[in-house]
Amino acid sequence: MVNTKVKAALAVVLAAVVMIAGWQVWAYLNRKAVDIRYGGQYYPGEFLLLGMPELWEKYNLTVEHILFSSGAEGNEALISGKVDINCGADTKTIALFNAIPDQALIIGTLQRGDRYATVVRADSNITSWDDLIGKKVATRFGTGAEGVLRKFFNRTYSEKLGRNYRWEDFEWVNLKVEDMIAALESGQIEAFTAWEPTPAIAEAQGVGKVIRTYGDIALVPVCLHTTKDFAYKHKDLIVRFLAVHLEKAEMIKNNPDECAQIAAQAASNMGIEVSPEAFKIVFKRIDFTIEFNQTIIDAIYDTAEFLYQQGKIDKIPTLEWDTSFLEEAKLLVGK
Repeated sequence: MVNTKVKAALAVVLAAVVMIAGWQVWAYLNRKAVDIRYGGQYYPGEFLLLGMPELWEKYNLTVEHILFSSGAEGNEALISGKVDINCGADTKTIALFNAIPDQALIIGTLQRGDRYATVVRADSNITSWDDLIGKKVATRFGTGAEGVLRKFFNRTYSEKLGRNYRWEDFEWVNLKVEDMIAALESGQIEAFTAWEPTPAIAEAQGVGKVIRTYGDIALVPVCLHTTKDFAYKHKDLIVRFLAVHLEKAEMIKNNPDECAQIAAQAASNMGIEVSPEAFKIVFKRIDFTIEFNQTIIDAIYDTAEFLYQQGKIDKIPTLEWDTSFLEEAKLLVGK
């Protein structure tokens, strides 16, 4: 009797296993093919893309759009072949070319200019870094924000000190960007330096005000990277992919209000609350131009030289880029 029951139970389990396996095979065979696996980041324009899947559809593209929390993760994914295209700021472009110098290729940019800002409380009398000397300030160590600040201090004269600023002139707190606004509002810190949209969120909430942006110190371009192998084997896909980004940039330029609403809703759908007002500030502050030229390349080399002098990298990589994909994409969108 027991054996009969056991056999019956095993039969049920076996049937379930067969059904699950059959379903998995069916799902695999009927899955939607993906043209491009794109490793983005939590950048403002990326939320706009997430909120407008019809842009990919317009150019007959099926894109797996992944958002990484850091450029380092995006680089790892591209190097390991988990994504076909990724994006990253200048320091991550440098790291990528040092890691795979014979394979990496720049095909465009996502944003540049005033991407980083220093924020103080809205009711503060602080107007410059001279007012912050000896005070508790925050940034996220090991990020582009720290790099931009170090470059700014290295090149900027302080009237109060009678010399250029030094990192040691301030009391530093290493904070995650998601904790910076609360720390500022509570008085734990007097200022923070971060990348957008955190400064814009602080402004939109009435918590903070920007005392300085850093586009004049470093353009800090965010580049689109791929591998030569993928690019030259899938040129048509790259061209259509860039066409979508060109349309996105044009939308931000011509209609930032509508773009802000779409991006805010897309962020909310992911459980990230960024107001339309904050996105609007960002869309008007940052340059979202996709095209790039020698000025962009020189800006990356400038950062590489600075990092090398600071002992942060062992060598300055040789960058490689190809603008032909963008030129074809511009013809495709009629630009």
